[in-house]
Amino acid sequence: MAVERSPVGAAPAALVLVMLSCVAVNAHAAAAKDPRDFEGTWTDLPTNSPFLLGVDLPYTSEARSIASNHLELFKQGHSIASAHLTCRPTGVQGVTSPKGPVVILQTAGKLVFVAEEDREVRKVYLDDQHPRDLKPSYSGDSVGHWAGNTLVIDTIGYNGKGQLDEVGNPHSERLHMVQSLTKSADGNTLTNVITFDDPTYYTKPFTKTRTWRRIAGVKLDDYDCAENPRGDLFDSLTWQNDWFRPTCQFPIKDGVLSEKIVCQRPGKDSPGSHP
Repeated sequence: MAVERSPVGAAPAALVLVMLSCVAVNAHAAAAKDPRDFEGTWTDLPTNSPFLLGVDLPYTSEARSIASNHLELFKQGHSIASAHLTCRPTGVQGVTSPKGPVVILQTAGKLVFVAEEDREVRKVYLDDQHPRDLKPSYSGDSVGHWAGNTLVIDTIGYNGKGQLDEVGNPHSERLHMVQSLTKSADGNTLTNVITFDDPTYYTKPFTKTRTWRRIAGVKLDDYDCAENPRGDLFDSLTWQNDWFRPTCQFPIKDGVLSEKIVCQRPGKDSPGSHP
C-alpha cells in the first residue's frame, strides 16, 4: 500500500526561499549604500561622448598638428585606424570612453575593471606602490587609495602606443593619469574625474569628468573582435599609427584568401606565418 507523503515540509521550504531572497535584497541594498563599494555593472551616460574628449585641449605645437590632421581627415570622409577598430589594446581610450558595459569586481586589496567592448581587463591595486622596474604597457600600472569615500587611482608606465580618445588626441609614455571616483549617495552613479599630465603633448595638466550609471542585473555579452581577420577588411582605413595594425591576419593575394595566418609583433618588421 502506497504511503501518501505529508505536505507539511512544503511551507518551511517556501519560507526558507523567501528568507534567502530577503537576505540577498538586503545585501544588495547595503552594498548600494556603502560609498566604498563599487562592485557591479556600470555604463557611460549617453551624454558622454564615446569618441571625443575635446578639441580645446592645451596642446603643444606637435599635438595640435596631430589632432588637426586627424580632424581634417575625418572631415574628408576618411576612416582612421584606431585600437578599437582593429582589435588592439585600447589602453587609456578604453578607460576614458568605454563603448559598452563595465563590470567592477572588488576585494579588500584590489579592483578589477572588465569591459565588454573591447574586452579589456584593468587591475587597480590598493595601498600599493608602482614597481621600480615597471615595464611599459598599453594600460600602464594602476595603484589606488581612498581619500575619504573617493577612490584615487594613479596610473603611469604607458608605452605610448595609444591615444586618449577615438578622434586621436595623442599621449606619450610620459602620461601620468589620476582618476578620482566617487559614488553618489543613492549608489546609482559613479563620477570619474580624470586628470591628464603629459608634458610631451600638452602644455599643462587638464581635467575631464565622465559619469557612469549603474545597470544592475546586466551581464557582459561575448565580444567578437574579429581575431585574425582578413587582410582586406582594413583596406579602407587611413593609418596614422602602425601600432594599430592587427597583430595577425589572413592575407589576400590575387583575390584569394591565404590558408595561413601571418603574424607580426607591433614594431617588428619580419612577420611569421602560422598554419
